[in-house]
Amino acid sequence: MGFWDSIIGSDEKPQEQGSSGSSKKSTNPFNVSLKFTPLRLTAMKKNSVDLVVKVKNVSPETHLVSADALLPKNTMVGFDEACINKGAEKRVGELKAGDSIDIPIRIWANNQTKASNYNIDVTVYSHYIGYDKVLSYTKKSISLRAV
Repeated sequence: MGFWDSIIGSDEKPQEQGSSGSSKKSTNPFNVSLKFTPLRLTAMKKNSVDLVVKVKNVSPETHLVSADALLPKNTMVGFDEACINKGAEKRVGELKAGDSIDIPIRIWANNQTKASNYNIDVTVYSHYIGYDKVLSYTKKSISLRAV
């Protein structure tokens, strides 16, 4: 009957998977959401928006957290007023189980910024002991509109 159980399934297998599935560690300890405040940039004008990275620790453990954001190269948007810096890193510190934190990252435009959509890649890391070692990470992307 073991052959037919592997094809059809048995009542015992889902119970075993459920019990062992709840004891496994999650490889993704965070829920990450992204938003802009205000919603968009103004093209051909010096202005800025904040990319707000909301991180919630959904694991039962405390994690050391940092976030990285990357802008496309050869564009006139950046993480500084001159729009030269295309990468930003924010070290947040420890995030306890069940807690959440908002990480603001400022993005600038200048008088040479063209009206377009700019893709931003955000990675949230969980570190071990210090910021040099990475346990896991979560990647998200969002598009910033300049009008």
